[in-house]
Amino acid sequence: MMTANSKTRTQNVLSMRGADISQWPRTDMYSTKAVHLTTEMDCDKLPDRFPAILKLDNGSGATGACVVESRVELKREFCQITSSLRNDSDFPGIGLSHGNSMMTMEFYGGTEHNVDVIIYDNKLIAAFITDSGITRRPYFIATARRMPSFLSEDKQARLIEAAYRCCLQIGLSDGTFNVEFKLTENGPKLLEINSRMGGYCLRAWLRKLYGIDMMLYSMMIASGISPYVRTHPVDKILIGVMVIPALHAKILKEEPLRTLLYSMIEKEEIVFLQFYKLSENLPPYDDPFGNIAVSGSTSQEAKLKLMEVCKVLDIDQPNYQVEQFIQNF
Repeated sequence: MMTANSKTRTQNVLSMRGADISQWPRTDMYSTKAVHLTTEMDCDKLPDRFPAILKLDNGSGATGACVVESRVELKREFCQITSSLRNDSDFPGIGLSHGNSMMTMEFYGGTEHNVDVIIYDNKLIAAFITDSGITRRPYFIATARRMPSFLSEDKQARLIEAAYRCCLQIGLSDGTFNVEFKLTENGPKLLEINSRMGGYCLRAWLRKLYGIDMMLYSMMIASGISPYVRTHPVDKILIGVMVIPALHAKILKEEPLRTLLYSMIEKEEIVFLQFYKLSENLPPYDDPFGNIAVSGSTSQEAKLKLMEVCKVLDIDQPNYQVEQFIQNF
């Protein structure tokens, strides 16, 4: 748990131990240049390879995570982030109770995927892949999700194996875990392992599509009960977009948009999940407060429906272009 809680430690332990993933190079999956940063002077430890990822070592939700193009930019962003995110009172719930140290690692291109795995007594019980949308650089805050994955069955199987082996290699033998990858031309690259089930909309979507509850399985495993996971066939695709306070708070605060939103929910035209209650003060880094999703029998159908909803609710905007986020879906 402590290894998984530190993104630096996760990468460094795995790069030393390796995980035997069939058909993919085992030593090429992890960042061998993960560096832990506690002071500005630590920024000089990073090998001179940019762009690089800078993020909180114990953080969640990609709050404060960004891409940096130079050592000067790395130091500037490190100072800015650590001065604004000092402890849990600055941004409750993202892990600042464990401190605000940061880490850097290699930046990877490719598509991003979340693998939620259920493991009991070192055995893989089940796993589910969710695709992530393109983020708004330089930051990595979630923009969109798709379930089930658009990856081929072969790639899904190997990504699940990679997630499972990575969990075992750091000692996560019992529980529900969330593993984040970038899938590059050279195979998967591990971003991080969360020693918990996936956040945001993932639990609700898994219940809706597969009829399973990750929280139930977490509690069963914690009680020493081996879960039996039986899923029903999935005949639809869910695609959803995150809504952020700075641009989309009006869908809850302005009467015409709120009425339209609730009407769509009542007619089951959309699935709306709200992650936290909005306040008058905008949170730093504009973390999503909710997700609006639609379903379709094909990717094209779901994407067209989502774009229509986003235009009607004024979610799609010049500086929040939903079509770009979901272009890989």
